[in-house]
Amino acid sequence: MDIRLTENAVAFGGIDCFDLEKSCSCGQAFRWRPYAGGQLGIVRGEAALLMQDENGVTVHGASPASAGMWAHYLDLGRDYSAIERAVSKDPRLAVCFPEAHGIRVFNQEPFEALISFIISQNNNIKRISGIVERLCALCGEPVEFMGERLNAFPSPERLAAVSEDALTAIGTGYRAPFIKAAAERVASGYDLEKLRDMSLSEARQELLSFYGIGPKVADCVLLFSLQHSDAFPIDVWIDRAMKAMFFEGSKAKKAELYEAVSSLGEYSGIIQQYIFQYARKLGKDGLEKR
Repeated sequence: MDIRLTENAVAFGGIDCFDLEKSCSCGQAFRWRPYAGGQLGIVRGEAALLMQDENGVTVHGASPASAGMWAHYLDLGRDYSAIERAVSKDPRLAVCFPEAHGIRVFNQEPFEALISFIISQNNNIKRISGIVERLCALCGEPVEFMGERLNAFPSPERLAAVSEDALTAIGTGYRAPFIKAAAERVASGYDLEKLRDMSLSEARQELLSFYGIGPKVADCVLLFSLQHSDAFPIDVWIDRAMKAMFFEGSKAKKAELYEAVSSLGEYSGIIQQYIFQYARKLGKDGLEKR
């Protein structure tokens, strides 16, 4: 990978296996939207327009000082070519390509991931994105960029100060008290970063101690923000897909399902994104007909 810096942009070249559009729309992050041929969003308070061409990815709006942050966010230091080659050797998983080719797992800010995936419970991507945007408009710091008014994700302190009624009014529904409790706990000093260095099981148990958080949300936070690449969130799509791909569509016991997940190894969470992309493309009927 090579990095080229200008005053208002950072360009990353020499990157294999990266599809910007797929990575921004595959359900792992909810604040990117198509704009001027690229993806417009805001990460850790820095607004940017991501553009991809044959030379690599350019982050317009990034400062030279934030080049490392963007490289980390986009997970550019990981060899996804090797992961895709390994996955393609397994005939059960090879079917995920070419649909899943180029998806990278972003390293999001942990508090943003925590709140976003609480919102994701029993929800779809379009609606999650809408609620997250309304939440940022409600209490996030405004940022002007390329003639657009964006809002940073709210800090724990700002979100903790918002009432449950205000959260309900933007569409969070029954999740409002869970959001409020999580924001108050983090604002009071709970350090999400400490989960990064724990084992997967220890970190998962920590997150399960948060009010209203179950295993799927916990694993999403660990995978998409805290670099636990073996965290494997299981929702209805993944459950269907795993049964279709590993158990010929038959019912599998929970222990059998987790044994299959464990067999995928240290990058099982990344593989989960490949499976999720494939399952969404195929649809429920397509999975049942496999």
